[in-house]
Amino acid sequence: MEERFRGGTLSDGQNNIPIQMMSLTERDGRITPQWFRLETEEHEIRLYRIEQVVSRDEKRYVGIREKQFICKIKMGDMRKTLEVRYNVETQRWRIFQFL
Repeated sequence: MEERFRGGTLSDGQNNIPIQMMSLTERDGRITPQWFRLETEEHEIRLYRIEQVVSRDEKRYVGIREKQFICKIKMGDMRKTLEVRYNVETQRWRIFQFL
């Protein structure tokens, strides 16, 4: 079954998908994403575990401070790499893009 979401949910080529993220914060303030969930078109909640955080960085786009994470997840039988961002000001997570 192919994963497709829209309007706050995942679909091919879609960017900026809001998600619910579970993360760990170390004593030094370093954030490590663990898993996230989002809603399908059928209004089912799907959970995806982050298998690996490949890289992390902090970005500033037009004055907006965000933490960027390149992560690997498993979706069904496929492994996907995606860029997840955390907005420091609004404290919201989103899937920025699939790589």
